[in-house]
Amino acid sequence: MFEFWLLLHFEGEAGKNINSNNCKSRLKKYMPGYNKSIDHRKFRSEMVESAIKKAEKRDNPPCEDWPRKTGTTIYRLVKNMLADQQD
Repeated sequence: MFEFWLLLHFEGEAGKNINSNNCKSRLKKYMPGYNKSIDHRKFRSEMVESAIKKAEKRDNPPCEDWPRKTGTTIYRLVKNMLADQQD
């Protein structure tokens, strides 16, 4: 879920006690008024790199199609986008 990906930018252990119902409310602690329209400038590159590492750690073993537990594979897309920028 996309909200979980965003939450990984803020919480070190975002996966603990998380479900789709409380993910959005936890995210709103960091992004008051969150409504899926986000300002990308609020996410520093260090936050993105940290979120990628957290998502990779949770994606174990790596899923081929979609996460089997609360998690996200959006990090794969972001990693590819960042790699393309460096080329």
